[in-house]
Amino acid sequence: MDQRMVIDISINAVIKLILAILALVLLYLLRDIILMVLVALILAIALDRPIDAFCERKVPRFLATTFIYLLLFSVIGILFYLVFPILAEQIKNIVTNYSFYLESIGRLKFGADLIDFKSIFDQLSNSLTESAGAIVGTLITFFGGLVSFFTIIAASIFFNIQENGVKKFIFYLTPIEHQPYVLNIFDKIQRKVGNWLWGKLGAAVSVGILTSLGLYLLGIKYALLLGFLTMILNFIPLIGAIVAAVPAVLLALNQSSTLALLVVFLFVFINGFLEQFFLVPLFMKKAVDLNPALILLVVLVGGKLAGILGVILAIPVAAIAAVLIEDYIQRKTKLSGADID
Repeated sequence: MDQRMVIDISINAVIKLILAILALVLLYLLRDIILMVLVALILAIALDRPIDAFCERKVPRFLATTFIYLLLFSVIGILFYLVFPILAEQIKNIVTNYSFYLESIGRLKFGADLIDFKSIFDQLSNSLTESAGAIVGTLITFFGGLVSFFTIIAASIFFNIQENGVKKFIFYLTPIEHQPYVLNIFDKIQRKVGNWLWGKLGAAVSVGILTSLGLYLLGIKYALLLGFLTMILNFIPLIGAIVAAVPAVLLALNQSSTLALLVVFLFVFINGFLEQFFLVPLFMKKAVDLNPALILLVVLVGGKLAGILGVILAIPVAAIAAVLIEDYIQRKTKLSGADID
């Protein structure tokens, strides 16, 4: 009897192991499709909030969706035509004026790879000064090709143009017995992650603008570029502000030591005081509280697995993970309380 039970359990374990391996292989083979769907879902979740705001004011959802996407592409177009050329010019000036330093300290070895920062700056400045068509081509390539780019945009529009489009998509993918729980947790994810993405974007843009303005008033060269870098790195907790401050301090040090100290004070004041006590409460009061260590870990993993796109996707994935962990802890706490009672 015991021998038969052991054999049955062993066979079931082998079957489950084989099915798990086949599932992992299938996920790997479909990774590009899964990645496109994930990007489309995150974009749709982010844009649902402003679209819903228009719908609450009796604007038809089709018109609200059309307006938001046109506004999004218009902002991207303005960046391409107005901001990026200035950034490119400042990058070229840095490469020209500080090429010796880039060549001498710009080669850092990580494992077997060499990172040539001078070449990176050259390529980046050339890309930013290309024609609009070339820039659009670069953007399309960034998302994995022409078909992938339009598939992501079309899917996100499809999700947004329907009321609760993302929620319906999740509903149809979920087994019936798990639908109530999954839809409940999805409502939390959609609300908190949407609030976090928009709140963090508002805080990051504010930090970038204030940094550029402060550096400009101090007379630091390349203030716009340094502010833009600060805005991007603001999404990375713990080390983002430090990494952004390093080039600004080095450039200020090239002018005077006093100016370098003022730049350090500026970064501490904006990133340590203004952001934490004013910008975060203002923009993120309704957002999920994310553990900085969790975000940093997920960003590093995302960058390793999928490059720049992985880093971008890591931020909302970390927010989703935080909501799931928070819900799990709450359920365990309730169950523990029930057991004690």
